[in-house]
Amino acid sequence: MLDPDLPDAFARHLLTAVADHSFNALTITRASGAEEPGEIVYVNDAFVDLTGYEAEEVMGETPGVLQGPKTEQEVLDRLGRKLGAGEVFHGRATNYRKDGSEFTMEWKVIPVAESEMDVDGADSGETLGASIYHVAVQREAPAA
Repeated sequence: MLDPDLPDAFARHLLTAVADHSFNALTITRASGAEEPGEIVYVNDAFVDLTGYEAEEVMGETPGVLQGPKTEQEVLDRLGRKLGAGEVFHGRATNYRKDGSEFTMEWKVIPVAESEMDVDGADSGETLGASIYHVAVQREAPAA
């Protein structure tokens, strides 16, 4: 939780620094409904390191770019159900790097709902309901 007395611009700067330099891969996608994954609008350097994709290569794509023949459809179905219900998803699935090599991705996806903003941009605390973004925290799963 950030100090609510921090100026908005500085708080954004702090959170951007955290996201950009996290050891975990981070992806933000637009929410587009439970059945269809949304387009990627942000990835950090750890995502680039984990997947081999440069940020520019995945912007506007969906996370499906990481999926392949062994990606478990039942996990993706559960992901869709959870996000469709506005719930946090936590799971593992087989994903693929840009070079085609497989890895097990463990990730947590958090739906972020739009909040009504007042004129000066302060969060009124009133949630409008539908998720507008999904934030995914990802890592290569440790060997079992």
